[in-house]
Amino acid sequence: MTGHVALDPARALLRRDLAALDDLVGADPQRAEALAGELAERASALGDADALVLARLGLAEAVQRTGDSAAAARLITDLRAQHDHLGPEAAVRVPWLLARVFTDLGDRPTALEHALDAAAACSDDLPRRLRTRVFVKVADLLDELGAYEDSRTWYERAEELAVGDGQLHLLVVNNRAYSELERRDAVAARREMALLHELSARYDRPLNANTLDTVARVHLLCGEPELAEAAARAAIEANSAMDAKNGDDAPVCLLTLAVVLRVRGEVAAASRVLDEARAACAREGFGTVRSQILAEQAEVFAALGDYRAAFETHKAFHAADRELLSEQREAQARARQAVFEIDVARQEAARYREEARRDPLTGLRNRLFVDERLPELLTASRSQGRVAGVVLLDLDHFKAVNDTYSHEAGDEVLRRLARILTDAVDGCPGPESFAARLGGEEFLLVVTDARSGCAADLGERVRRTVEETDWSAVTPGRAITVSAGVATLAPGGDKASLLALADARLYAAKAAGRNRVDAG
Repeated sequence: MTGHVALDPARALLRRDLAALDDLVGADPQRAEALAGELAERASALGDADALVLARLGLAEAVQRTGDSAAAARLITDLRAQHDHLGPEAAVRVPWLLARVFTDLGDRPTALEHALDAAAACSDDLPRRLRTRVFVKVADLLDELGAYEDSRTWYERAEELAVGDGQLHLLVVNNRAYSELERRDAVAARREMALLHELSARYDRPLNANTLDTVARVHLLCGEPELAEAAARAAIEANSAMDAKNGDDAPVCLLTLAVVLRVRGEVAAASRVLDEARAACAREGFGTVRSQILAEQAEVFAALGDYRAAFETHKAFHAADRELLSEQREAQARARQAVFEIDVARQEAARYREEARRDPLTGLRNRLFVDERLPELLTASRSQGRVAGVVLLDLDHFKAVNDTYSHEAGDEVLRRLARILTDAVDGCPGPESFAARLGGEEFLLVVTDARSGCAADLGERVRRTVEETDWSAVTPGRAITVSAGVATLAPGGDKASLLALADARLYAAKAAGRNRVDAG
């Protein structure tokens, strides 16, 4: 959680429970799903919008970890559609979760885009656990996409963050070890395995089932089947001892043991272990692991000399692989559709919001935008040591233009003036300076870095440009002029006092004969 404002006891307890949810979701997603729903209800009752978003993101992660990526994608994108502005932590969790979803669906390039978005949104005041997991995800995806050197750099960044936290540190090194294992770099994999044992002793933290499974595979790669078997059996035992398990932990560990036993020549024992793995996988329904088990069973039947069973199992493997591919494609399509539908809705909502904050005749910002944005700009300018200034302008004798030349001519005068104002403000210092039409013939220029005299100079420049413009094509025989009042934000001032001062000076400019600027 971010910020340093003291929370009342109910909210403080809610934040602690959200932190507990973050720990639980990786270990027991089913329980985490129930807890996330409860926390969302509590956050809603307390009116804690940030906590509500984080609880719903916890729910999405729990759903993703149980294997329903499409449902997770819809939860995430629904949340994005309902919240225009996410807090700093949520702004990282959303793309990080989308990276997990698209990894599940086999779309690693899209997953990497989301992971990099999450990494870019990370700041030092966010929870270290979250930042570490984001960096690890980037590293994993870069490795899977073949960018090995970049991957190692991100693993190093993640490890720097993880030092001091045993669980995180072991997670980073385990993933890095697995990446070396997948590249079949025995030397690098052995080095990482040694570091895993060193960290286990340093933090007095036993290796978990996933890490022991990695160790078993490293020993196998290094030609050490006896050590591989010991690590594989330890992984199965560690998994059995856990109260909460991820669905594919048991079949994955059993599959590793079966491979080790086959390599050691104990094919009958390997076959029995594979039967266990297949049964465990069938209960959980994880297609990828099920397909891998079938492929290994075909190898075992061949080693036993039962070539007919090997052939039939090989066919079953290919059928399962095709089914898995079909399931992944359907899930990917559902997830993409969910993301697409919500993104379209967000784009439409953004378009409507933008249209509602622009004057349809001139294209300038309107009073609603000024009311919403100006206070924020004034606060930012003051905190950053900049000076905010405004120029309030009014067309002189505009009613006579409408009465003499028609309202169409008056509209054209307003449009041309808007272009003059836009050009003028585009050259102003401050990236957020803007021009607005407040209504009728009244306009406002806002300068977000009004150094001494800048706003007054802008008002005079606009006045002179309007006076010198050739208006004969629109109002033949009649010149167009403006009057303006200029004000800069005083210490302790606000939007109301700033505009009131500019308005008083505009009135003074008109009273003094029009076609002039009053800057006080």
